[in-house]
Amino acid sequence: MKKRILSVILATMLTTSLVLSGCGGGEQQSSNEGGGGQPAADSSNTESSNSAATDTGSAGSEASGDTGTAPAASHDTELTLEVYDVAANYQGLQTGWYGKILKDKFNIVLNIIAPQVSGDGEALYQTRTAAGNLGDIVLLDNADMLECIDVGLVADISADIQNYPNLMRYWEQIQKFNAAIGDGSGIYAIPTEMNTNGPTAYMKETAGSMPRIPWDFYSELGAPDLNNLDDLLNVLADMQAAHPTNEAGDSAYAMTLWSDWDNNSIENVNQLTKWYGQETLDSVLIGWDNTIMPLTDKEGAYYKMLHFFFKANQMGLVDPDSATQDWNAACDKMKFKRTYLVWNDWMQGFTNSPEIGAKGANYMGIPLADMQVFQQSDYYYGSGRVFGVGSQVSEENKARILEFLDWLASPEGLDAQHASLEGLIYTVNDDGTYTLTDDGYNRFNVEIMIPEDLGGGNWTDGNNQVNQWIGASVDTNPVTGEAYDPVLWAASIEKNNTKTTIEWKEKFGAENEVEYLQNNGMMSPVPSINITLAIDTTDIGLIRSQCKTIVCDSSWKAIFAADEAAFEATWDDMCKQLDGFGWQDLVKFDTEKYQPVIDARKAAQ
Repeated sequence: MKKRILSVILATMLTTSLVLSGCGGGEQQSSNEGGGGQPAADSSNTESSNSAATDTGSAGSEASGDTGTAPAASHDTELTLEVYDVAANYQGLQTGWYGKILKDKFNIVLNIIAPQVSGDGEALYQTRTAAGNLGDIVLLDNADMLECIDVGLVADISADIQNYPNLMRYWEQIQKFNAAIGDGSGIYAIPTEMNTNGPTAYMKETAGSMPRIPWDFYSELGAPDLNNLDDLLNVLADMQAAHPTNEAGDSAYAMTLWSDWDNNSIENVNQLTKWYGQETLDSVLIGWDNTIMPLTDKEGAYYKMLHFFFKANQMGLVDPDSATQDWNAACDKMKFKRTYLVWNDWMQGFTNSPEIGAKGANYMGIPLADMQVFQQSDYYYGSGRVFGVGSQVSEENKARILEFLDWLASPEGLDAQHASLEGLIYTVNDDGTYTLTDDGYNRFNVEIMIPEDLGGGNWTDGNNQVNQWIGASVDTNPVTGEAYDPVLWAASIEKNNTKTTIEWKEKFGAENEVEYLQNNGMMSPVPSINITLAIDTTDIGLIRSQCKTIVCDSSWKAIFAADEAAFEATWDDMCKQLDGFGWQDLVKFDTEKYQPVIDARKAAQ
């Protein structure tokens, strides 16, 4: 969600690190990450590059990652830290089991300020920036972070960061991002979801986005081959007709949508454009084949997938709550099998478990013969969001914040994020690797109660509500030699080899989704890159703010249009309105903005 601070900033041309990724890898949310949710919307963030790290001056020009000694931080006094957090789906104090870890270890409490759920995120942002204090810790999209640095809202931690060994594990990535800020002499921002596996690595067995449906219902229908979207809709229609409710008797639909992640366009549509080889970025679609076209091009995947949702609604397959419900309501329906189509791989955390898999009922990826999946590599250089320290914090509090951020980047902190509670959610094997407990396997789809001595409440509410992390789940844990992501543990892979996966492998002749897609030429990796791009001028910022409202409002109207003629009329009216507000200038700006991304990808291939 782009914000504008002050008119003087709008007139200033900055650069933003864009983490564009490619089809050598996948979406960074796994089914075991987060608090059951994606870090806000995955819209205009992109990826990283194969080039060497850049000298950042006062932060230290050596890329060796040499570290000093961090100053001792007193924990005698409880410290409440305000965290301004664009990724959060929750606002308030961090409580529960994760809150207790932070209280016991650091005597800190996080007060999360979440523009996404505040009611008016723009007003909140403007108010806090005008006051000169966005937060003690700030978590922002790349471009917004650069703006906040420019007006002095974020502290330079150059003199401190090399004293923190866990952050220095990601020194190359941190250094490279900050080299694009100002004269490159400071360190202000710490990218999120970094890994140490390399800029082109992809570790998952699942694609970031593809059609996923319940295997038992699919098998009931004879497990038909699906050639295209029409075949998928017909299968979903048959499922819904056979199973109009879940086992509890609650109404169920083929698909359920939500609107609170929308930004420049509808996020649900954006995620599905990846089935047909394009990623939605601002006003344009960028293809796996290095093409750029306007979002409004009828040959593009945005129109195609918007029409898919429209046709689904015409067939009675779209949950009627879709236009008004939020993400939390939608994910509850996923948990209780009230929707039969999910797409992001991390959504399987709500629908899958070994027990469900043993019944043949896990949701599984079903390829469409005409698909060409746009797939991102793992976020080596970061996910498009960054942590920073507020410029108004005292030196004493800065030391405590950096100690906390260093822990977030440590194996212990990343285990707390991605694996959760030892003993309750996972156990340590004799060889030092980990195994999920039964509660661990089921934590996303049943309510797991936490003992009072570990923080109390249920597991989901106690999860990290910041909803973003420094080290990615696919990063290799130096303690175990395996990824932090429980899905990728050897014990999990063995246990997840259930009736569902065995039947899936027999049907598709591959070990997993990624192998199938690559073997059949349906997923072609693009290199990870990291370059700097110009942000909006004042005029472009105004055009974008007007156009995104038109795109989102018109897109929702199109989904629920009365008939094909009304759908087409809504689309055409949207395009006409957009042209009246300078859409062509916006597309020209974004095409020029993203062309260097295409050039960098070509150079790296």
